[in-house]
Amino acid sequence: EPEYLLGNINDVHLASMVGSAQQQEFGLAKATTLPNQCVSCEVRFACHGECPRNRFTTTADGEDGLNYLCAGYFAFFTHIDGPMKTMAELLRTGRPADEVMTILAEADEQP
Repeated sequence: EPEYLLGNINDVHLASMVGSAQQQEFGLAKATTLPNQCVSCEVRFACHGECPRNRFTTTADGEDGLNYLCAGYFAFFTHIDGPMKTMAELLRTGRPADEVMTILAEADEQP
């Protein structure tokens, strides 16, 4: 997709591409072009609306600019929310994050 091409690292230094006006505009557009559904989404912190080049579907209310993987991302991030919060708490208390596996297994065994 030519409109997203910054250059070839064989021809242009990577730092030049990252600092280019085109890249800066792309980065700003990532936040400023989100549809309202994304702006108010509870998992926005995790996907940030994903890459603008993948925002080619419409929201439930017909607004353009929704990522075509939105439903899958939403399902995934809401599914892992509890275990991720448990891991964060384990780390905050100085315990290994992998203890989450034991905690989840014990929770699954409960009637």
